[in-house]
Amino acid sequence: MRKATRSNKLSKSFILVLIIAFVISTGASYFFLKGKFTFDTSFVNELASRQGKTENREQKEETRRLYEFKASTEGAETGKDAALASAEDAIKRYLKTYRASLLDLYMDKDGIVYIDLGNELKKDFKGDASEELGIIAGLYKSIEPVVSGLTAMKILIEGHEAETLGGHLDISKPIGKEIAENI
Repeated sequence: MRKATRSNKLSKSFILVLIIAFVISTGASYFFLKGKFTFDTSFVNELASRQGKTENREQKEETRRLYEFKASTEGAETGKDAALASAEDAIKRYLKTYRASLLDLYMDKDGIVYIDLGNELKKDFKGDASEELGIIAGLYKSIEPVVSGLTAMKILIEGHEAETLGGHLDISKPIGKEIAENI
């Protein structure tokens, strides 16, 4: 009888030690890895502030596309608008095969081109990671030759940030030319 209680005490204390070790290692891992898994939200904040500015501008003046030619615009801006109009044509041609629509297209001062797509592409996507990579790289390759000053592209779905098109690649951040080099 004495051996059974002693063995029982040992197994209970062993389990208690394992639980304590697990809790300590989990806590240490959390504090050690916490900084590695945080996402930079400055980009999201910048988009939110731009949307606020755009909404204020829309209230003051009639609604228009962001890259339309404005009478007061001169020189480089006119070239930028022409490049984006060419990019719009290239993207529309590219998206025909996927039966997706281009809702809007604009470029910020840092050279990031924002491509706002309809939900069809995401909703109807049934491919694997290589097909998703092909679509994203194809979008980049279609605008790269016609937009000078292009630093990256950002894909939006229905005017909102999306994490992915098909569940394989992260599109929540701007995508640079490295995506086109992977194909």
